[in-house]
Amino acid sequence: MSDDSSRSKYYSRSTLSPPRSASQESQRQTDTPSPSSTSTHLSTPNSLHSSSLLHDPTSGAAVGKHKSAFLPYRPQATVLTNLQRGNTEATFCPVEVKLSFHERAGQGEITEDQVEFEKQQNIDSRDAFGFTPLHWACYYGQFAAVQLLVEAGADVDSEAPEMVTPLLLAASGGHHEVARYLLERGANSSHMDIVGNTPLMYAVVGNHPHTCNELLTKDPDMTATNENGDTAYSLAVEYGATLAQAVLEQYLTAILSV
Repeated sequence: MSDDSSRSKYYSRSTLSPPRSASQESQRQTDTPSPSSTSTHLSTPNSLHSSSLLHDPTSGAAVGKHKSAFLPYRPQATVLTNLQRGNTEATFCPVEVKLSFHERAGQGEITEDQVEFEKQQNIDSRDAFGFTPLHWACYYGQFAAVQLLVEAGADVDSEAPEMVTPLLLAASGGHHEVARYLLERGANSSHMDIVGNTPLMYAVVGNHPHTCNELLTKDPDMTATNENGDTAYSLAVEYGATLAQAVLEQYLTAILSV
């Protein structure tokens, strides 16, 4: 489940190059896309900071553009979707798209048997771009898949390129139930990515109040800054993340009144 709005911009000096340029990426949808029950191929992950770090205000990049670590999952124009619209006649499609375990985790279509098999191999195996199945499941907000993977021993603090953890991806997408579960299982709520952004900063810039609430239960350092000198609160103000800002203000007021 995701919070109601999703905006995130991040700036990085990283030299890592994504498989596709940022201009080829689609803007992330507000709600979490529902993975298709058909074998629709998930988008390939991209380097997070090459496309979605809080951008440099002097760079001229558009404010409020959310470019995520993975390309948004959008089902192709399959016969099934066209049939639902009444636009085509049913035809048999002999082509079967085979998904990797990582992609199935992103779709939420992994089974206990599959997880057990991967556990015998390496539950934290990395794809060609350094992401684990848990990264995929957290990015797409697949709570059941996240549970299966973590219970099988997946590392909740596993770092993908540029020090991206599953919690950072869950926070960026506003998947507060996933974020809560990761925190309960010991995920580091104060972890910083390669340019110093925390999970709370990701949640704030995305304007995800519920995710902010989950992260605030761990009493994060509100004075923590990234390489640009931004705090979570200053980012909320800068990006007009009013819902997240209200949550932070309530939290700060409660602290000061003690």
